[in-house]
Amino acid sequence: MSSTTQSPHTSRQRGQTMYERYLRTDDLLALQKPSEERLHPDELTFQIVHQTFELWWKMTLEQLRLAMAELGGGGYGDAVRALRRAVSAQGVVAQAMRQLEFVAPTDFLVIRTGLGDGSGADSPGFRAILRAAPDLWDAFEGALAREKTTLVDLYASPQAHPALYDCAEQLTDFDETFHLFRAAHLKLAQRNLGLQATGTGGTPMEMLVRTLGDLLFPALWEARDQLLAQVQQQQGNAGVPGASGHGNS
Repeated sequence: MSSTTQSPHTSRQRGQTMYERYLRTDDLLALQKPSEERLHPDELTFQIVHQTFELWWKMTLEQLRLAMAELGGGGYGDAVRALRRAVSAQGVVAQAMRQLEFVAPTDFLVIRTGLGDGSGADSPGFRAILRAAPDLWDAFEGALAREKTTLVDLYASPQAHPALYDCAEQLTDFDETFHLFRAAHLKLAQRNLGLQATGTGGTPMEMLVRTLGDLLFPALWEARDQLLAQVQQQQGNAGVPGASGHGNS
């Protein structure tokens, strides 16, 4: 056997299995503070949870970019599948955050000193999703224009463009799950710091509450208002004799 040819039996190097090498577990497990450097034992939980956010948001962004490309090329079914995966990933993020509820407020105050003036708003994954949302919406609006329909018409007649309607619903799901994450993150901060505190990044809790009005795709929610208004108008007209314009026979 040539010296440059590696036998399958030599996949272990430095005591590592192929699994460890492939997943780079040495690097991954070295990303948290060692026990002797932690301000509190629960700092391990704090770091792992937030690192988990970043990993799943990295995957989320890949799916959002894929959805953008598919929307631009007319691949609405593939866009739906990518958006569905992005939505599902937010469930993993939300479940990971619940681990922080086991950290007592007094212990969180110890951990917080190590974060300094850092803030969840500085998260690269979180900020990247906020930046990606307008481009994703532009891609969806481009699809609506290409299909010669409007958002309200799409919701009024879902069967006319079923795949595009599914895209709209997955975008709504993503907006909702991301909004719920922000709400849960705020409640976690209030749980640890109280209702009147200033967040770790120096933002007053009151200002954080106001961000709950922010949506990624507000037009999707406004379309529901418009659809309701249309239906109510139609129902109102149906109760008025002659409102259809035909008069009495």
